[in-house]
Amino acid sequence: MATSEENVCLHWAALSGCDDIAQALLEARCDLNAVNVHGDTPLHVAARENHLECILLFLSRGADVSQRNRDGETALDCCASGSKVWTALNTNKKLTDARRGREGRGERVLSRDISRGYEAVPITCVNAVDSEPLPENFKYIPDSCVTSPLNIDKDITHLQHCTCTDDCSSSTCICGQLSLRCWYDSEGRLPMDFCQREPPVLFECNHACSCWRTCRNRVVQNGLWVRLQLFRTQNMGWGVRAMQDIPQGTFICEYVGEIITDGEADKRENDSFLFTLDNKVGDAHCIDARLFGNIGRFINHLCEPNLLAVRVFTMHQDLRFPRIAFFSSRSIKAGDQIGFDYGDHYWRVKSKYFSCQCGSNKCRHSVASK
Repeated sequence: MATSEENVCLHWAALSGCDDIAQALLEARCDLNAVNVHGDTPLHVAARENHLECILLFLSRGADVSQRNRDGETALDCCASGSKVWTALNTNKKLTDARRGREGRGERVLSRDISRGYEAVPITCVNAVDSEPLPENFKYIPDSCVTSPLNIDKDITHLQHCTCTDDCSSSTCICGQLSLRCWYDSEGRLPMDFCQREPPVLFECNHACSCWRTCRNRVVQNGLWVRLQLFRTQNMGWGVRAMQDIPQGTFICEYVGEIITDGEADKRENDSFLFTLDNKVGDAHCIDARLFGNIGRFINHLCEPNLLAVRVFTMHQDLRFPRIAFFSSRSIKAGDQIGFDYGDHYWRVKSKYFSCQCGSNKCRHSVASK
């Protein structure tokens, strides 16, 4: 029943401070959030009348301490500052604000492992930015695939191979000689003096070699072991970040996708996931991670990159089809986004449609740099 001011029974109970009646009304499903013509809720009325027991009851039932009446007042504005009612309302407001802040910043875990167990280390996916769901417009694959015949030379008798009986760290290793030397150290990392401007092509030991599977010259073929996370960035869509500190020279992951000819690439409408193999031998080919790919397809461009793309051969030596392996070009801290330089050719084409959002002071492709 409501009066001419549209007060309901709960307003009257709050006005008189009858918390037992207020409780009975709430149990009878009386509306805790009902407002009168002034926009006051029962919480406003109890605060104005300094009825602490009613305040505690209403707050325990979920009354909104931030709700404002027609004068723009919250219940906190209606009571005497420093009173017990004020303290109860203020404490509830702080707890509510803190909870909402946590919920606002909280990351939704969209997947415990986007690789579906295909990688040795799970890759989680989180979103703390918007309502975008888990990317499902591609199939996660751990190794590049083909969808048309490319005649990759995988004949084992064509493989140059070593006859090492040590760990392939000596200068006599044939595979190391193909790479100029065996570059990996005992931790499987590239050394500080590895040329980043024009990195050499790496030839890892293969299944025709006499060495053990655990020799030093086998890194990329052992797959992904660094903990990575797919996350929603503020202004670059999806991105990839490190979940551990990573020393310089560490293998991060491959760029995996569908191996196609340059001609086929030209026919495809969406070229956002193309990586040119640029092998300078025979016909040109690309890796297209649009429909089939791994975590590498989500790595963004950074004008100050912390990744280096290196061409690597493992199970075959057909020079038209190197694997594209990303190594850390400098130390990376846990939580840092990882990225590589997409190259000037990419930006010459794409700058017509969008600008770089890497946020670096040395950004070369932002609106401000043009």
